Amino acid sequence: MKLSSLHLLILLLIGFGRAIHPGKHRVSAPPAHPDIPPILAATSLTNSTTTARLPAPITPEPISEPKLEDDYLDLKGECMTKGFSNLSCQKMFCPPWMRCINGECLCKVPYQCPKVGSRVCGSDGRSYLSFCQLKAVGCKKNTWFSHIGSDCKGDKFAADVFGDENVVQVTRAGETLLVCGDGWNIPAANALCRSMGTDKGAETAPTVQSMDLTIPALLEKCVHVVCTGAESTLAECTFHSLKEVHPETMVAAVSCYKRTTDCSAAEFKCVNGKCIKFNHTCDGLNDCGDHSDEVCCKACRAGFHCKSGVCISLDALQDGVTDCLGAEDEYPPPEDEDTPFQARAGFSDVPQLKIPVQETHILATTKNETQASKLALSSVVCGISKAEHSRKKRLLGGKVATKGQIPWQVAIEDEGQIHCGGVYIGGCWVLTAAHCVRPKPELYRVKVGVWHTLKIDQDTDSLAVKKVIVHPQYDASSYQNDIALIEVKNSYNIPECVERTSSTGPVCVPWSEYQFQPGDKCVISGWGRGQEYKMIYTLNWANISIIGNCSGLYGHRYYEGMECAGNLDGSVDSCQGDSGGPLVCKDASGRAYVWGIVSWGDKCGVKGHPGVYTKVAHYFDWISFHVGRDLISRHNI
Repeated sequence: MKLSSLHLLILLLIGFGRAIHPGKHRVSAPPAHPDIPPILAATSLTNSTTTARLPAPITPEPISEPKLEDDYLDLKGECMTKGFSNLSCQKMFCPPWMRCINGECLCKVPYQCPKVGSRVCGSDGRSYLSFCQLKAVGCKKNTWFSHIGSDCKGDKFAADVFGDENVVQVTRAGETLLVCGDGWNIPAANALCRSMGTDKGAETAPTVQSMDLTIPALLEKCVHVVCTGAESTLAECTFHSLKEVHPETMVAAVSCYKRTTDCSAAEFKCVNGKCIKFNHTCDGLNDCGDHSDEVCCKACRAGFHCKSGVCISLDALQDGVTDCLGAEDEYPPPEDEDTPFQARAGFSDVPQLKIPVQETHILATTKNETQASKLALSSVVCGISKAEHSRKKRLLGGKVATKGQIPWQVAIEDEGQIHCGGVYIGGCWVLTAAHCVRPKPELYRVKVGVWHTLKIDQDTDSLAVKKVIVHPQYDASSYQNDIALIEVKNSYNIPECVERTSSTGPVCVPWSEYQFQPGDKCVISGWGRGQEYKMIYTLNWANISIIGNCSGLYGHRYYEGMECAGNLDGSVDSCQGDSGGPLVCKDASGRAYVWGIVSWGDKCGVKGHPGVYTKVAHYFDWISFHVGRDLISRHNI
């Protein structure tokens, strides 16, 4: 579309879209007329506050006040109203035999499991290609894991109880053993009771001194067992460190859950209906059996607190399996900001992970089988920048990026002019703001590998657009669902459309809205207007923080699917020209995720009015529907 002289004059004075800069902001008002493209209409009101009439705020259903207060369990937060459990991939990773669909872990069909690991035997006497395949079958019918191996007609795994104390004994590899009392806990008891037909697991996990048994134990050895509590049977747990049984040796016993009454006011009701004591929540132990007692925690009574609000056992730290959504259980933070991550994902300097002391003499475990399947599924390579950040570039405020520092940043050329940014997510796909584009692919080109908008080098390319997909519920009057996908043409007939160089590469797409939290430091980037609305030709970036409770700042203009970020003092912000560009956050492993898309705000750099971004994780299922889940899913596929 040709621009009038008046429009060109306006653009020269104030610029398009929204942008990075130490003191000014991006789109600040909705389009004034339905016939004017969103980006032009937004420009005409850049220097005014948002005044358009917006839909009335939605009044949520009242939630009854919890009866108790707790310093650890987030009783009054929205998390408690959502019924999260180990099958909620907003909070937990799905196991390899399940996939994340609309926030819920659902069973896969067996052929969708990767063909890795050892053959295993099931309780039905059949041999399966892998542990993952057996578990996928078990999702649908009454089949459990027995043991690793191809001989499924020999000795099977067995676990039962004996005596008045319900002392636990197991049979593995033809040998019958007691279970040692040291280390025995409710997660292991849950796994045992579940295999014995009690869906809610165990009531208690007591230990008994060998000399006090009403029926003396004839067994001379016991074995240590470590479980997460989500296992279908004790056979799936880790067995390690045999030891001799003496009269004073403590051995494991169990009391399976048989209560039929509802929980009292002093108890926590698990999602599966089990009642536990409140002080057993947020302690890193899966007392409920479905993890619902550990997923809405402000802090942990014991164990390790993931940023997503989940408490995990200390045994899970640096065990080679990522449990926290942000990977902080596997990658400790650097000692100071001058020390780069030694465990940066995708590089060869990942340290050898520590194996917990109690697992140094492992006799049997399915952990390696699960880990192998997870690694086989997580084949997407994204979120890696080869450029290093110096200390100076960590200072708040717009800074010039080094070449290749932000390889996923793209520029969207609209009829020869760059008015918006975007972010490359892999394949032939780019994310941007809906207000930046219209469903007319012939109007646009996507420029990748751009560092200076007026210079072209060997890493710069301009790609024709095949398709523009604007979110079907995008509302130009309120900037709800301000997100769009651009598919570029595969002009070079290569698998990813965009050739990977030191200056180009995809960012990762987050699947959970809990991966990053208020206070986390993230990076904005773009060619938006600088101080006093001066044109910026070299890619700039800045550190900003995610800001929580933004509805308190913007009231009814702030909708689900939006995220605030910036500095409340207005010192760093995005501004005109940054619209559609990325807000990128890194997890503990160093992987970069596009957490937000620059959307709107009240002017630029106004105190108390941070930038508003489209929260990408909120749209994961919509994005994956169009681009294909395998393209962007590093986990839960």
